[in-house]
Parts: sequence; structure tokens; C-alpha cells
Amino acid sequence: MFGWTGRTIIVDLTSHSITESRTGAKQAREYLGGRGFGIKLMQELAHPTVDPFSPENLLVFATGPLTGTTVPMSGHYSLITKSPLTYTIFDSNAGGYFGKGMKSAGIDALVISGRSEIPVYLSIYDEDVDIITADHLWGKNTRETTSVLKEKGSVACIGRAGENKVRFANFVNDNLYSSGRGGHGAVAGSKNLKAVVVKGTNDSLIAEPENLEKAVFNAQRLLHSNPVTSKGLSVYGTSVMVNVLDHLDILPAMNFREKKFQNARIISAEKLSQTYESTKTPCDACPLGCRRVLESGLPLPDFDALWAFGPAVGNSDLESIVKANDLCYLDGVDPISCGATIASYLEISGEGIDPGMLLQTVSDISGGSSSLGDGSLSFMRGHDEKDLSMTSKGLEIPGYDPRGMLGLALAYATSNKGACHQSAFMIGPEVLGKPVILDRLVLKGKPSFVKLYQEFAAALDSAVMCPFASFALGESDVAALLSAVTGISYSSQDLLKIGERIWNLERLFNLRAGFTCEDDTLPQRMFSSDGIPEVELKKAIADYYQLRGWDEFGVPHVDKLKQLGIIL
Repeated sequence: MFGWTGRTIIVDLTSHSITESRTGAKQAREYLGGRGFGIKLMQELAHPTVDPFSPENLLVFATGPLTGTTVPMSGHYSLITKSPLTYTIFDSNAGGYFGKGMKSAGIDALVISGRSEIPVYLSIYDEDVDIITADHLWGKNTRETTSVLKEKGSVACIGRAGENKVRFANFVNDNLYSSGRGGHGAVAGSKNLKAVVVKGTNDSLIAEPENLEKAVFNAQRLLHSNPVTSKGLSVYGTSVMVNVLDHLDILPAMNFREKKFQNARIISAEKLSQTYESTKTPCDACPLGCRRVLESGLPLPDFDALWAFGPAVGNSDLESIVKANDLCYLDGVDPISCGATIASYLEISGEGIDPGMLLQTVSDISGGSSSLGDGSLSFMRGHDEKDLSMTSKGLEIPGYDPRGMLGLALAYATSNKGACHQSAFMIGPEVLGKPVILDRLVLKGKPSFVKLYQEFAAALDSAVMCPFASFALGESDVAALLSAVTGISYSSQDLLKIGERIWNLERLFNLRAGFTCEDDTLPQRMFSSDGIPEVELKKAIADYYQLRGWDEFGVPHVDKLKQLGIIL
């Protein structure tokens, strides 16, 4: 096969056994890779009711047909598991160089199950896969772990937070890139898995090199001509969103008690650029380079961390935000859930925040000594204040206020993994006007757009490409890239159908895990007098179900599943 390696590695840490299987051509065509492979493998090998910390839960690393090629913004891989934070199926799209390392080692997917009695790490070099004792690494932070292992290849590892099973712990790969949200690092910690190291010598096989060259040229042209990617992300990174959202009064603060942060300019991208000298650290095959590091090697905060340790907790001390962000990288913690959970604590305690307290709290969470490590919803339930948890399906809402972006509100409510802005990147059309302009303050007509963006996002996560590619590239552009790499003729409709297939299979997983249509909602605070019209949102959700071919309870009709080729 072109684009795919045909190789899936299955590791059982309980028995320390390693087996391999072939990637089926039908599965490759219908699920692409990455997120698609992850949900397909979870559906086949894990029961939806499995406890996330059980040895029977899976941790799946997966590449896509575009990973490791010259396609711009394709240097990504996916991580998939049942989340210990949300108990939903949960995928994460991660950048850096680890994905390319997996592809060079000839891997479509790496499936990890079981639990080792002792700490271990996986070392993969082409055909050789070894489970190696990691006693000497347990307790080390991600930077120390990477330093020890980097001679063996690209390193994805957990820090203290993962070892302590903090429910929003993540993997950090190549020191500067993380698996984002959902607690994949905690699942690894429950398995006594410290790291995965990959290195390979294989080149990606391209079916149509000349056509790929043309498609890549077109994609590069679109990325460089689009002001969001070329003048926004490329110049400032995602921190450019601070002033954009503040200007529109949709930069939520103080656990969403306020829609505007008075000191936004103090933590803005422009202020960050004036205060710190940094250099770009682009992912493999990325022409933009939205990530930046200081001369010391510390990562500069992106928008998510700026918001989580700034407006979310009422903090305008830039230095403490930079340090808190670095702690998240060192210990392997999702900054969004971390900051948002601290914000919920501050609301019920009535306390304010100071830089020292912020840093100590982040450290305590990673060290496993704080109940905040179980996430906002669990913490608030423990204090009988569930309504003060700003979450959907247990996932903390990020710094894009849905009260001022109603399409995003619908996307948050219906997302398979909870309140994730990247499940359907509605910020593009509703705020940035890319690729189309939508009125952000109306719900009418939004269900069809949300469905479209969810399916396109699922396809991108399976290809695998950076989510930000959607600012400049459409379905036809990605389909052309896939066709040239794989030699299979993909149309825009084919791509969206793949996304729809993945979305429906994820929905079925969650339904079997115990979720219902009642979980497709937002915190009551979002429905205040100046917030989202709750009746309208419920109507939009009903329309969305109908568009998806689901019944009134959000359950896919049998005919829809047959149409998508989903056989249960």
C-alpha cells in the first residue's frame, strides 16, 4: 500500500508480549489512520464500559497516510483512549516529530494494553520492538526523561502527573509538544508506561509523486496567502487570539463569571513578543511554526495556557503564566483543564490568586497531593456544586466563550469528547471569517455547519494533519493530497463520509459507555439572561440529530449505520 505501512504493533504490558498484524486495505480506505484507526481499534478490542485505569483499556498511537510526507502541516500523530477525565472515547492530535518517527519505523498503529508490574518504556527501531525497564526514569520530569532517551529516537513520555494518575495528565513528545487533553498520560501511568521511543529508516511510499508535488505546491500557496495562517499563526502563534477575543468581549474570565478580562493587553501576544525573545520551533513539515521557545529552552505559552493561567483564574502576571506553562510541560499536564479547575476552586473558596499560589497549586496537582487533579466536575461534585463546573461531558470548556459564538456552543454540546474547540473549529467562520463568514450570534442554520466541521475535523485528525490547516485548506485540497499519496481517488464527499463514519462510531462507543442525549448540553451558567438561549440550543440539537440520521434521543438509525458501512 502507498501512504500506509501495513503494520500494526500490539503490546500487552501484562504478559510483556508483542505481536503484529497487517493493516487491512478496507480499513485503511474507510478510516484513513490516526483518529479513525484509533476508534476502530477501540471498538474491536476494548469494551466501552471499561474503567479507564483498567489494564483492559487501550492506549493507541496512530499515524495517517500523510504523516512523514512532504505535505505541509502533516507532522502529526493521534493518541486515542477511553478518557479517565470524561469517560468518553478521546483522541488527541499531537505535533512535533514523533509521528514522523513512527512512520519511519513502519508503524500505522501502536496498540498498548495491560499493566506492567514495574515501570517500563517501549523502544522501537524499525522492526525491533523492546519493552525495557524504566525504574531509573520513574519520577523524572519529561525534560529529564527525554534527555536520557533521545539518542534512541523521538521520545513521547509522561511526567509526575501521569505517574500520579492526574486525570488530565498528557504525553509530552520532543520536549515541546503535548498530546493535549483527556488524560492519555494518566492512562499510561496506570499501565506503568513511562515513555515510547521511536526511530526508523523507512521513507514514505508515494503513489503519484508528480501529482503530490502539484498538490503540495497548491497547499503551500493557500497557507501563505491566508492572513490567519501567514500573518497570525506564523507571526504570533495561537496567542494572537487573546486580543481578538478580548475585542469581541468573548474572552471569559474568573470561571466564566465574566465575559471580558480587563487586563488582556498585559498578557496578549503583542506583550508576550515585546517581553520575551523567542524562536520558532515548527513541527515536521510545517511552514508556519506557531510554537516558540525562549533562549533558555522554555516553551512560550500558547493561547490555551495564556487563558488558563491568566483570565480563567484572574491573573495578569505574565511571568507566572510562563512559569505555570513550563510546569505543565515538565510534569505532563493539560493547561486548559488545570487552569479551569483551579478557577472553579477559586470561585467556591472566595480566594484570589497570586503568582506564588498559582505555581504551588499547579505543582501540587502534578504531585498528586491535590483533589483538583481529578478535574473540575469531580471537584465540584465533591462540594455539591456541580453547576459551577464549567464543563461539558466532564471536559473543561476552553477560553473561547460559547455565549458569544453560538455555533461553537452547539459544537461543544454535541462533541463526542466534551467541550473541545478542535472537534469542530467554529472559531474559524464565527470569529476569523475563515474559510467563510458566519454570524456568531445566531443559531439558525448552524447545525449543518457544525456537522460539516465535525466531519472535516475527524478526517484531518485521521489523515493526520494539524487542525489549523482547516483555516486555509478545504476538503478538496486535502482530498487531492490524499489521492496523490495513496493512489486512491478521494473526493471531497469521500473525505467527509470518512469523517461521518468516524463520528458515528465514536457516538456509538459513548452510548454504550452510558452516555445519553441528556449529556449533550452545557453548564447552566451558559444559559443566563445574557447568555445562550437554552430553548434555541435544544431546538438546534434536535435539528442536528435529524441531519445526522439519528433518532430523537441521539441514537444513530440502523439505516444510517448501514449507509456508512458500520457493522456491529
